[in-house]
Amino acid sequence: MLRKSSRTWRFPFTRVQAACAVSGIALYVAMKLVFAAGGQVVSEGGGLKRAKPGQGETTYDILVSGLDRENGNRKILMKIPVRERQYGAEEARELFQRIQPELIKQMLGENESMEEVRGNLNLKNSLEDHGLRISWESDNPQVIDSFGIVHNEEVPEEGELVWLRARMKAGGHEGQFEFKVTVYPPSLTQEEKAAAAFLQWIGQMDLKQQTQEHLLLPSAYEGKRLTYFLPEETDYRILPVLGLLLAALLHIKEEFDRKSQAKIREQQLLFDYSEVVSKLVVYIGAGLTVRGAWERIAAGYKDAVRQEKRSVRPAYEEMVKTAGQLGSGLSEGRAYSEFGRRCGLQVYIKLSALLEQSQKNGSRQLRPALELEMVSAFEQRKNLAKKLGEEAGTKLLLPLLLMLGVVMVMIVVPAFLAFY
Repeated sequence: MLRKSSRTWRFPFTRVQAACAVSGIALYVAMKLVFAAGGQVVSEGGGLKRAKPGQGETTYDILVSGLDRENGNRKILMKIPVRERQYGAEEARELFQRIQPELIKQMLGENESMEEVRGNLNLKNSLEDHGLRISWESDNPQVIDSFGIVHNEEVPEEGELVWLRARMKAGGHEGQFEFKVTVYPPSLTQEEKAAAAFLQWIGQMDLKQQTQEHLLLPSAYEGKRLTYFLPEETDYRILPVLGLLLAALLHIKEEFDRKSQAKIREQQLLFDYSEVVSKLVVYIGAGLTVRGAWERIAAGYKDAVRQEKRSVRPAYEEMVKTAGQLGSGLSEGRAYSEFGRRCGLQVYIKLSALLEQSQKNGSRQLRPALELEMVSAFEQRKNLAKKLGEEAGTKLLLPLLLMLGVVMVMIVVPAFLAFY
């Protein structure tokens, strides 16, 4: 008997998602209906809006029908440029009068009024919002130049009058304003005033001593004793910062060297592991005990190093240390366990566990276990050698790229020189 499934089919969207999808489709249909037949119709009474004065030309993309004689309904896309709007004569006149207060406010800068100018003026050469171009003239450029820079170092305390003329252009219309500006000396602090007075006094002394080889500096000024110092040419405050930076870099270098040495030691231990296991297998197979084989390997290594036949290797150094512990009376199981702990690698910890277990359960099963370990160790050494070879090949990429760059320069530069 067929059983009717109780699973009901559900609409994959929520109501909100469905409403969004329907709204998008409805908007698309509406826009297609409104702008049907290739775009919005520009009526004869309408037109293309111009940009405001000073905003430049505007280009419109317009579809025009009726240009094709064979197919009058065919629409051709045209790019129609529309120039910016120009001011009328009366409109320009009203703009010039209206813009004067704004122009005065802008040109003052940090000064309070035209009657007291002590700092630079802000003489703009345009007002983009209104489409105006402005040129400035000064009747006394030694005090205020056409850029608004104020030179009031030698202006008397009663001030000096300067007339500024602004010529404005709005399309084909021109206007002109004149501004009366009174310039005063810069506002100085007490310290700056004292320094200026002292420099003026020194200048007078310099004129009197101009025939002499040296300017004799006065020892007193206004009843006060003077002392002179040459400023330090080099700022040594950077030295503590450099010292701290160097200390941080040395710490980073020591940490990097430590990790590098640890990595090298680990690689050497892995390389020597298969050799250590194979020697143990040979000596134990020859009838020596584990301790005898161990001491024989350590003694052979010490003789080879003494005769400079081989370099120092960390695995054999740890074996020599373990042989010394055995000679001082430490139990074999404890000595082998510490050997694996000092090496710190899983393979040596496993080897020390096998040797320690042989002291408890007998060495009958030790040789087969070591032979299996030797096969695994040689396979591991082969994989490690392959990995190091790949790393070496990767490190050679940078020199190869540099050589490629040099070759490219040698080829391209003569070609460019011959071309030019």
